Amino acid sequence: MIKREETGPKEERWRRMLFTNPGVSILFWLCVFGLLFFYQQKQQAFHFYYIEQDQLFLWNFTYFISCLMEPAGLARWLTEFCVQYFIQPYYGALIVSAWFTFIGIFTAAIIKRIAPASNIFLLSLLPIILLLYVHPDANYYYKGTVAYMLMLPALYGFFSIKREVIRIVYATVFGILLFWFAGAVAFLFAVCVLIWELLNRFSHAYRFIIPALFVAGLARWSVHAALAGEYRFLLLPDGYFNYHLHAGIVIYFSWFFLPLLLILCRFLRRRKPVGSVRKYIELSLQLLLVLIVLRLSTSKYVSHDAGFYEELDYYMRTEQWDKLINRCEGKEIKNYLYLCCLNVALAEKGALADRMFSFNQRGVQGIYVPWNQTSQLSVLLSDVYFSMGHIALAQRMAFEGNESAPNSLGPRTLKRLVQTNIIYGFYPVAEKYLDLLEQTKYYRKWAHEHRRFLWNDIAVEKDSLLGMKRKCIPAENLLSEVKGLYVDLECIAKQNPAHRASIQYAGALYLLSKDVLTFKEFVEKYYGTDVLPVLPKSFQEAVIILSEQDPSYMERYDIPLSVLQRFANFKKQVLNYKGNTSALPGLLKNGYGDTYWYYYLFK
Repeated sequence: MIKREETGPKEERWRRMLFTNPGVSILFWLCVFGLLFFYQQKQQAFHFYYIEQDQLFLWNFTYFISCLMEPAGLARWLTEFCVQYFIQPYYGALIVSAWFTFIGIFTAAIIKRIAPASNIFLLSLLPIILLLYVHPDANYYYKGTVAYMLMLPALYGFFSIKREVIRIVYATVFGILLFWFAGAVAFLFAVCVLIWELLNRFSHAYRFIIPALFVAGLARWSVHAALAGEYRFLLLPDGYFNYHLHAGIVIYFSWFFLPLLLILCRFLRRRKPVGSVRKYIELSLQLLLVLIVLRLSTSKYVSHDAGFYEELDYYMRTEQWDKLINRCEGKEIKNYLYLCCLNVALAEKGALADRMFSFNQRGVQGIYVPWNQTSQLSVLLSDVYFSMGHIALAQRMAFEGNESAPNSLGPRTLKRLVQTNIIYGFYPVAEKYLDLLEQTKYYRKWAHEHRRFLWNDIAVEKDSLLGMKRKCIPAENLLSEVKGLYVDLECIAKQNPAHRASIQYAGALYLLSKDVLTFKEFVEKYYGTDVLPVLPKSFQEAVIILSEQDPSYMERYDIPLSVLQRFANFKKQVLNYKGNTSALPGLLKNGYGDTYWYYYLFK
C-alpha cells in the first residue's frame, strides 16, 4: 500500500507545487495575476484614468521628505508614484493586479507558516476580492491597499519568530514603523498579534498589548499635533477614505477577514494531512466560496453608473467630443452628471442649441449641477464654466477642486488654474502652478509649452483657445454672480460674440427652465445681431410656441418651412390623442422626442 501511494512522483510534485505550497507556486499566481488584469482592464479601465487626476506626484527629494513627515506618508508616496502611471493605457490594471497578487501571496505564506496542513490556501484569494469591493469607489484612497500590502510581510515576519521577548520587541517596533509609514494598518497588525497570542499562549498574552498601546499612543499624539482630525482616521480603515464622507462597512471587510483567518488557522494548526479525495473536496468548497464572494462584490458593490461617468469624464478631459456624444446616443440618460458632460460636448461642437433635445434633458441641472463642495463636482463645474466662457467661475471651481482634493493638488485643476491665470494676465500665479507641473513626469511637456504665454500678451491673444477665452472676460466682475448665471452669460456673449457657446448656454437655460417669456425677451434682444445672427433649431421651435397665438410674430424670424410643417403635424397629433393624455408622451416620443415642443409639454 505504501508503494502504491508513492507512485506517480511527477504528479505528486505538480500537486505539491500547485496546491500544497502556493506561496511559491509561480504558475498559480501568474494565473491569478492574469485574471485580475483582464477583469480590471475590462471593468475599471476608465476608473484608473479618473483617479490619476486626484493626485500629483512630484519628482523631487523634498516632496519625498514632506510625505514622510506625516502618518502613512510612505504608503502615500508609493501609491502616488504608482498612480502617476495610470495615465497610460493598461498600466493601472497591471499595477493594481500586481498589488493584489502580492497580497494574495503573502496571505498564503502566512497560512502556510502557521497552519501548514490546513489545506485552506485558496482563502488567500479572499482579501483580494474584499479589496475589489472598494477599489471602484473614487472616494477610496489606494494607499489603503498599499498599506495593507506593507503590513502583511511584517505580520509574516512575526510568525517566524520563536522567542517571546523578541516577538514583543518585533511587534512593538513594527507597530510603530507601520503607523508612521502606512497609517491605520498598524492597529490591524497589533490586533492580529494580540489575537494570535491569546489563542496560543493565553496566560502570557497580556504582554502583547504593548504594541497596541504604542500605536494608540501615537494616534493620540497625532490628533493633538493636528496631524489628523479624528482617531478613526488613524486606527481604522476610514483613514483610507474621503475624510468628508463615511465609508460604510464595506471598507472594513478586508480588515475583518485577517483576524478571522488567524482564528481559523489556529484551530487547523495541529491538523494532520488528509487524503487526496477530501483535500480536493475542501479545495472545491473554498473555490466555490471565493466565486460566491466575487459574484456578490460585482453585483452589489461595483457601480456601473460610476464607470460610465468616469468614461464620459475621460472623453471630456481629453476633448474627445464625438466619442462622448456617441456614447450617449440612444441612452435614456437620467443622471445629471452624464448630462453635464454631454452638454459640454455638444457646446464644444457648436451643437448645444441644435441637438440638446435629441437627448433626455432633465432641466437646468443637466447644464450645471448644484455645487456640493466636493473635489469631483468642483472639477466638473470648472469644465462646464470654462466651456461657457465664464472664466471667473471656472477658476474658482478649479481652486475649490484643489482645496477639497485628497492631497490638495491635481493635474487637471492645476492646468485649469494655469489657463485661467494666463487668460487674466496673472502671470506670476500661473508660473507658480507651472513650476509644480514641470516637476511631474507626464505634465512636464504641457507646462513647458505654456511657459511661452507668460508675460506675452500677443502670444495669448493669438492662441485659438486662450485668446478666445480672454475675449470673454467682461469689464464687470462676474465672480459674485449677483445678477445670476443667465445674465452673466449674456454679458459674456455681448463681450465676445464669436464665442458661440455662451449665447447657446444662455438660451438653453431659459428653455430648460421653461421660462418662455424671458426667452422671448432674450430672442428679441439678440436675434439678428452679432451675438445671435441666426436661430438654432431649439430656439426656432421655442419661437413657434411663442407665436402660436400670434402667427405674425414668427414672420420676423427666418424659420424654415420644414420646421413649421413639423410643428403643424405635432400639433395635429396632440389634438388627435387629446382624450388619451396618459399615453400621449409615449405615442409622440418616437416622432417628436427630439423637439423642444415635446420637452415643453411632457417633461
